[in-house]
Amino acid sequence: MAEALLKIEDLRVSFHTMRGVVRAVRGINLDIRPGETVALVGESGCGKSVTAHAVTGLLPVPPARIESGEIHFDGRDLLTLSPREMRALRGERISMIFQEPMTSLNPVFKIGDQIADVFRVHHKISSGEAWKRAVNLLDMVKIPEPDRRANEYAHQLSGGMRQRVMIAMALASPHPGLIIADEPTTALDVTIQAQILHLLRELQKEVGVALLLITHDMGVVAQVADRATVMYAGRAVEQGPVATIFERPHHPYTVGLLNSLPGNPKYRGVSRLEAIPGTVPDLRTLGDGCPFENRCPHPLPKCREIFPDPVSAGTDHSAWCWAPENIHE
Repeated sequence: MAEALLKIEDLRVSFHTMRGVVRAVRGINLDIRPGETVALVGESGCGKSVTAHAVTGLLPVPPARIESGEIHFDGRDLLTLSPREMRALRGERISMIFQEPMTSLNPVFKIGDQIADVFRVHHKISSGEAWKRAVNLLDMVKIPEPDRRANEYAHQLSGGMRQRVMIAMALASPHPGLIIADEPTTALDVTIQAQILHLLRELQKEVGVALLLITHDMGVVAQVADRATVMYAGRAVEQGPVATIFERPHHPYTVGLLNSLPGNPKYRGVSRLEAIPGTVPDLRTLGDGCPFENRCPHPLPKCREIFPDPVSAGTDHSAWCWAPENIHE
């Protein structure tokens, strides 16, 4: 088994605000091997994007503060790098695809110029050569008439095309090793979403990069990811191969997510899907127990007091639950 390209150990991130300390990420462990796709999945506010921004060095400091933990990429501890070293690494080996391209692309510069800038800065080539490579990348991500589109602005492209431009910019790094995709298909319709996911998989195989996919959609996880980490209220609650998690989940929150899928065979012919009762806890006042305790169908007294150690549910499959056997009774 290949050594991990990215390894996160006991990462804890807090936001110090006027209303109190928000413990957004509370002890995440995660690893990604070269060429692998790993999904971070969970509802809004669970800490997925905060984890990704900690990896890329894009956390707003202050109010954000990394309380503890280590993030190793290709043998280097990212948390010990200077801002200048982090910027260089982010441009050369680590790239990010953001959720909304219109907030990431500059509206007053042509698409081709924005991609070419990456080549000029990190590849040290002429403007003419950078432009040619930018057009080639647009063709690579299957944008029709790439020469013409390179001369257009972000507002002239459809949502799907803008997201393809973001993918092209991520691939413009000199030696891409890891791409972090933060909800890359949320704003797209189902047909375009499928095309973007298929494109990511094709390019990943062609270029050989690892992919960290941030999503709330278990359907997307099923289509793209090799392994998944399910997060809830800043904690990892289940982790393992996607096929194993879907076939036999071992945490009640994972079960709730799967039961909400319209394509779940359990609900074929049924007009109403299950919902997870209750609401997400306040991260400012959340105790040390299981954060899902107030919504769990089978809580135990100790769930409120102590967060459990991971329980093995099979090869490379773990769940943080005091009584995972109750799920399948």
